Amino acid sequence: MPLVSNVLGSYEAFGLAMGLDPKVATKAEVIREFTKREGQSRPVTTVPAAEAPVKDIILRGEDVDLGLLPLIQHNEGDSGKYIGIGNMICRNPDTGILNVGVYRHELKGKDQLGAYLIPGHHSQHIRRRHAELGKPMEVAIFIGHHPAVALASLFAGELGVNELEIAGGILGESVEVTAAETVDLPVPAYAEIVIEGVIDPEQMVSDGPLAEWEGYYGGQQPNCNLIQVTCITMRKDAIYHDLAVAQREHNLPTALGRTSAIYQAVKSVVPSVKEVFLPFSGESAMIAYVSIAQRIPGEARRAGLAAANSAPATRIVIVVDDDVNVFDEQEVLWAVCTRATPDLDITVLPRILGDPLSPVSYDETRTKRGPLNSKLIIDATKPVALPFPNRIKPSKDLWDSVKLEDYLD
Repeated sequence: MPLVSNVLGSYEAFGLAMGLDPKVATKAEVIREFTKREGQSRPVTTVPAAEAPVKDIILRGEDVDLGLLPLIQHNEGDSGKYIGIGNMICRNPDTGILNVGVYRHELKGKDQLGAYLIPGHHSQHIRRRHAELGKPMEVAIFIGHHPAVALASLFAGELGVNELEIAGGILGESVEVTAAETVDLPVPAYAEIVIEGVIDPEQMVSDGPLAEWEGYYGGQQPNCNLIQVTCITMRKDAIYHDLAVAQREHNLPTALGRTSAIYQAVKSVVPSVKEVFLPFSGESAMIAYVSIAQRIPGEARRAGLAAANSAPATRIVIVVDDDVNVFDEQEVLWAVCTRATPDLDITVLPRILGDPLSPVSYDETRTKRGPLNSKLIIDATKPVALPFPNRIKPSKDLWDSVKLEDYLD
């Protein structure tokens, strides 16, 4: 089976997925376009199975064999082969609303997959509710689709939003779905591959070690669910989309959803927010740069608190004035060095639900790894009502009049 990787490894690729010219669109423009489209959800369109390419091949019963797929062990310290970017669909048993997210799935057998559902993520709330009701949890994992659909699976908003409808907004047209074969779930009709199965919400297996996105091997996770695979469907010419978890293609797609979530959270308390960026130096997740046009003393701190609370994996938030380019790390760090007073402008927030995969996460006893993180906010903005030196800048009119081509042969 053909395999493709690094499809989602750059902002240029994200722009192209949304119809932007990758040679022209800046990171800021890509982020703004994504944020705009994320708010323009569209209902799915249902098509008959006979018109769905993902139904070209249907494997049930004894024919189910995950070994037919080119699953990969990417690192020698990994415990086995994993699906890197499987988009798992499940249904909230109380509301009936679908949820789609990306989780890690370790190969456990020819018809079994692990499913590590991170505490605090929507799928974990849904699994817990199934357990409370004593019901099995039906799931479907689709692999390979338009990049806009994969990006929507990383939506970081509230529980109760159907990510397939978010995908329609990002894609610019409704996502076409069809009925799954063995579970009561719709699946994307134009996916490359769909794996259907059932989770016993009370049954736990171990998972890992696995090379994690922060650049370290994570330990074994004892609280991993098991998917009993009931069916595999695929295109007759299916292409397998692979993703290496410890590389940029894993981290960068999540940055768009996190950036949008942070922007919306900050905007709700500081309407003058200008830009949000999660730089590569923080693996596109752990550090957030936020620029605001501060008008009232304390707005920067409020913006930092909103940003830190809206993104579990983000552990450092730096808030700067709107004259600082958040896409230029040198400018951000210059603002920290010249505008932040450490004893006044640094806030530490301990014991917040965060990323349990972080090597510095901890539990309630502070003696073991767990779901809690500490977070840091740096206010690198100028005082609002006090005098402050003017930044040195050339005359805008003069600067704009200079054309580089006039000085090139």
